[in-house]
Amino acid sequence: MTIAVAYLTSEGVVFGADSTTTVGTQRGGVGQLLNYAQKLFEVGENSRFGICTWGAGKIEDVSHRTLIARLGDELDLEKAKVSDVTDAFKNIVAKEYGDGKKTKKVGYLVGGWNPGTHLPECYHILFDVNNQPKCNPMNIGEAIFFGCPEFSIRVFRGFDSKLPQRLFNELKKRKITVEEGKFEDVFNEAFHKAVAPLASIGFSDLPIREAIDFVHTYLHITIKAFKFRTGPPICGGPIEIAFISTDRKFRWVCHKSFERAIYEQEV
Repeated sequence: MTIAVAYLTSEGVVFGADSTTTVGTQRGGVGQLLNYAQKLFEVGENSRFGICTWGAGKIEDVSHRTLIARLGDELDLEKAKVSDVTDAFKNIVAKEYGDGKKTKKVGYLVGGWNPGTHLPECYHILFDVNNQPKCNPMNIGEAIFFGCPEFSIRVFRGFDSKLPQRLFNELKKRKITVEEGKFEDVFNEAFHKAVAPLASIGFSDLPIREAIDFVHTYLHITIKAFKFRTGPPICGGPIEIAFISTDRKFRWVCHKSFERAIYEQEV
């Protein structure tokens, strides 16, 4: 499983992800959680583009690393726009994904900045069984969480995303005097008024260094929450963060070395 984050600011794009992945057995059945997967990649070398993935650990027998390498070979990355990279990558993945019956839901965050204008952009792509791939742009100042974002959302909004519907369903079972057909409207108005002060929303378009801190904070919260929850910690391992500022190319903030798993017990 995954917690993946992208934050689009006027200064650039920040990506972050954990390192836990589930590896299935050859005969099927229960898989194994491993903590040193890579979910965040630069497109090509010394480029203006990055991709973060969540959901399925690979597409059929093709790794995300391989798909992103193909993308780097296909495009002229010096001239490409973020939308060009996004469209090309969506097509590359679609060829391997097919109808999706053998691959679970998988998503990607694709971002960078455009040549000439230096304006940053980020898109999120979703592949799901029997659905056409969905691709949507992010807005400046927007942070988006994918994978297992429930703990991040609880802190960010002040409540779990499932709470409104669960509370609505429970109240519907009780005899509450409200004008016929108006209960849903009354509930929504009251709920939003009640939870508005709980949200920990501050400035949206943060400076790039603060955006990096924001991404790390919510990744850390999620990993720790899953660690102490009952059941296997489906988010965890080293946090990886990278960013692309509008004046520079792809740079790592936190990136595990290839010997990290070897030294897991020694460190």
